[in-house]
Amino acid sequence: MIDLSKVPGLISNISASDIEIQEVENLMKIILPNVYRGLLRYTNGFSIDGGVLIYGTEDIAERNETWEVDKYASGYVAIGDDGGGNVFLMLQNTEEKKVFVVDSGDMNPSHATIITSDFIEWVSSGCLIEGAQKQAVESSNTCNIVLIKAPNGGLKDLVNIKKVLGIDISTGDLLRASKNPPFILVEKFPYGKAKKLIEKLGPAGTVLNATPIYN
Repeated sequence: MIDLSKVPGLISNISASDIEIQEVENLMKIILPNVYRGLLRYTNGFSIDGGVLIYGTEDIAERNETWEVDKYASGYVAIGDDGGGNVFLMLQNTEEKKVFVVDSGDMNPSHATIITSDFIEWVSSGCLIEGAQKQAVESSNTCNIVLIKAPNGGLKDLVNIKKVLGIDISTGDLLRASKNPPFILVEKFPYGKAKKLIEKLGPAGTVLNATPIYN
């Protein structure tokens, strides 16, 4: 349970609604971790002593565009920064709880470190960085390919996605899945190959996300 009552220097916001959270996910075409969604419902972003900033729905899209997360850290979402050049990343996975920290001048996840394995504990303790035990992040070779929204081209795009990815699923099941995203289309798929296939799909590929898998 998130409790920020003991965090000194905290400036919090009113809570975000589920509609606001869903709108920003749709806008960014991403999946937010459930623990981060829970924080947004508690407070729609916050800052600590004018330094650490955890993004709310009003600034997360702009900040991710600024850091070029989609280009340099595909499969991740920036959820905050420390005001001193470090950016906090989380994997785009509903069950993700780890927070990674990376230099904003690099943004390569393979150069990031794990700042915490428990998001709720981390934010409740004031998003501490110094003195925290950091672990090197290993480069991922596999990923899950996730359908994050229904394609604009409807059934035609879904059939094309099925063909290009070689998915063993009926068209009817795929159509039903597209109406209730996110939906994992392929598990433990080679990451590099997934990125190439998604690019090959063109506009239809924008509804897919290759989420890296780490042990």
